[in-house]
Amino acid sequence: MKLSEHMKYEGLLSLRDSNPAWRLLAAEQCSFIAAFLYDEFIVPARGAIAEPQLLEDLENYIYSLHDVGHGDSIIRPAKEYLSSWSDAQHSWLRKFYSEKNEACYDLTAAAHKAIDWLISLKKQSFIGTESRLKTVFGLLEQIDQDTNPDKAVRLAVLNRKKQLLEAEIAALEEAEEAPVLNALQTKERFIQAAELSRDIMADFREVEENFRELERSLMERIITWKKGKGELLEHFFSERDYILHSDQGRSFTAFWNYLMNSDNNDYLERLLSRICGIESISELEDEYDMRHIRRDWARSAGKVQNTLISLSRQLRQYVDEDFLNEERYIYSLISSIEDKALKLKDNMPRDFIMEMDSQAPDIELPMDRPLFVPPRRPQLDSSVPEKAEDEGSVDSIFQQIFVDKDILAASVAARLEDRESISLSELIKDEPLRKGLTELLTYMLIASGDSRSFDDNRREEISFSIPGSSEGSQQGRGRVAELDRIVFHRREAE
Repeated sequence: MKLSEHMKYEGLLSLRDSNPAWRLLAAEQCSFIAAFLYDEFIVPARGAIAEPQLLEDLENYIYSLHDVGHGDSIIRPAKEYLSSWSDAQHSWLRKFYSEKNEACYDLTAAAHKAIDWLISLKKQSFIGTESRLKTVFGLLEQIDQDTNPDKAVRLAVLNRKKQLLEAEIAALEEAEEAPVLNALQTKERFIQAAELSRDIMADFREVEENFRELERSLMERIITWKKGKGELLEHFFSERDYILHSDQGRSFTAFWNYLMNSDNNDYLERLLSRICGIESISELEDEYDMRHIRRDWARSAGKVQNTLISLSRQLRQYVDEDFLNEERYIYSLISSIEDKALKLKDNMPRDFIMEMDSQAPDIELPMDRPLFVPPRRPQLDSSVPEKAEDEGSVDSIFQQIFVDKDILAASVAARLEDRESISLSELIKDEPLRKGLTELLTYMLIASGDSRSFDDNRREEISFSIPGSSEGSQQGRGRVAELDRIVFHRREAE
C-alpha cells in the first residue's frame, strides 16, 4: 500500500480500530501502561519474562504509584491487567508457554512502536543536525557510487578518495596534535547510533511476529486442510520465501550473517569499550546503554531464528501422517469443548461442576521413588543385672564446690564505693581466689552484665590453684588462665 493511500481518512479510521499501537496511545491508562512496559522490557532490553516475575514487578509498580498518590484510577488486580494487555483486543503483550510449561510474556512489535513514538516526543537538549546531514550525504553517495555500472567512473571516484586520504595523512603527520571531535559532536553521533540500535531491536520484534503469524496460519491450515499435502506445502513455501526474500527478510539475513562474524564481534566490542570510556559519552550511559548492544541484538535475532526452527519442526511433523491424524483428533476434542463452553457462556450453572487442581499433571516416575528400607526392630534386653559386690564411694558427692555469686558481687560493689573502676587482677591480688576456676568463672559472669567490662585489646593472666588438695599433689599445682582484661565499673544510681 502506498503512503498516500495509507494516510487517507478511511484508512486511518480503520487503522485506529485495528492497530494495537494506536489503541495503546489512545488508551485511558496509556501513561501507566507505557511507563511500566518501558521500564520492564525496553530499558533492560529483556525478552520473555516469566509470569510470576512480571506479576510481582507489576504489583510493586502499582504499589509505588499508589504510594506517591498517582494510583487513583489503577484499581484492578495486577493479574487482570496482564490478562487484558495480552488478549486479542489489545495485543500489547504476547503470552506463550515455554518448554517447561511456564507462562511467559513478551512485548509485541506494536507496543514497542507506540513506546518509541512516546520516546521521540522527549524534548532534546540539543538537536543533532550535523551528523544526520553527513549520514544522509554518505548514504546518497554510497547509493550513487555502488549502483553505477561504469567502471571508469568508479575508478575515478576511488582515486579521488585515495588522494583525499593521502592529503589527510600528510596533514596529520605535519600537525602537532591530531584534530578530534568536540563534546557536542561526540554526543550527537553517539545518540544517533544509540537510537538506530534501539530501532533495530524494534525491527526484530516485527520480523519475529511476521514469522509467528505464518506459523499460526500454517497450523490452522493443517487442521482444516482436506486436500493433498503437496498443495499445502507449496502454499507454505511460497509464503515463507516471500518473507525471506522481502526487503525486510533479506535485510535481516544480511544483518544475521554480519552479526555472526567473529571478527566483526571482536571489533565491535573493542570499539564500544573505547567509545564508552570517553568523558562526554560516559554522561549518557544511564540513558543510552550501548555496552551490551551486541548481546541484545544476538538474543533478539536468535528469537527470530528459533521461530524459523519451529516452522521447520511443524513441517516435519506434518509430513508424518500419524501426527496429522493425532492432531486432528486432539483439535476435534478441543473444538467440541469450546462449542459446549460457548453454549454455557450465557447460562452458567450455579452448582459446583468440576475443579482442577492445576493446569498440568504432576508426574512421578517409578525410578524416582526411594528403595524400600525394612524398619529396624528394637532389641530389648530383659535380663536382670546381677548385684554388684563393690558399693563404691560417695565422697565425691560431698566435695562439690559452690560459689555464691551474690557474695562476690557485693564484694566488688564494696570495692567500687570509693573508686570508679577496678580490674579483676587488682581485685584478686587483694582477695586471692579460694575456690579456683569456679570462682574465676563467677567473676566473669558478674562482669558480663556490663558491656564495658571486657577489653578485647588487652590480655592478662590470672593465677589460681585447685582447692581441696595438698601442695605436693598433682591437683595442688598452680594454674594460670589467660583471658581478656576485665575491669569492673561503678554503676550510676538509677
